[in-house]
Amino acid sequence: MGQLLFVRHGQASLLKTYYDDLSDHGREQATALGSYFAEHGWGFDAVYSGPARRHLDTANAVGKAVGEHEMAWPEAQALPGLDEHDNLSLVRASVGSLSDDAEVVALRREMLEAHSREERSERFQRLFEAVMIRWLRGDFEPQGVETWTQFRARVLSCLEAITSGPEATERSLLVVSSEGPLAVMLQRALELDDEASFRLAWRVRNSSLSNFLFDERGRLALDSFNALPHIPDRSAWTFR
Repeated sequence: MGQLLFVRHGQASLLKTYYDDLSDHGREQATALGSYFAEHGWGFDAVYSGPARRHLDTANAVGKAVGEHEMAWPEAQALPGLDEHDNLSLVRASVGSLSDDAEVVALRREMLEAHSREERSERFQRLFEAVMIRWLRGDFEPQGVETWTQFRARVLSCLEAITSGPEATERSLLVVSSEGPLAVMLQRALELDDEASFRLAWRVRNSSLSNFLFDERGRLALDSFNALPHIPDRSAWTFR
């Protein structure tokens, strides 16, 4: 069987001007992962990433750390199919489109009333999840933003492309992306419903490892989930 190791990007810059930048801590997480791969002899036949800056910067930081141990490493290939859904546009669109939704309005007010960055981040997550649930159910589909059905089809098409072909099941692949594409893969592997797949993916920590196995029939199996062997200090674990 083939192996697909999914890495969620390092910590980004939530609630700052440009979210897609990795934080200093996010770069440290990616570097630690690369060192771990090199020290334990982990190699891959191909490395893929989403096209977002946080995806590419994570993949490149991992590769740089591996290279410092004089170990060969494939150049990361950015694939549009592995991009995250446009979650920030969904949250912004909810200001007008869901203005009559009492729960969403209350959650937005609570976020704006937060005093610390940590508190605001936690409240943003609750607002984000409420908006996402409505998107998954098809109750909230703002114009110009990919629907859940479109997003899932895009990710699955990309997954099929990188796990098919001659000798594909003898390959070991590394994929760096975000929780959305991971949710699609978890749904395929575990046969979860839409909401359950995202609720599981929302627990995934930055730079964590989730390992999948795939066969020649396109079947996907989850072998391990949300592991952080390269970050033994739990205080350094992050979610956003």
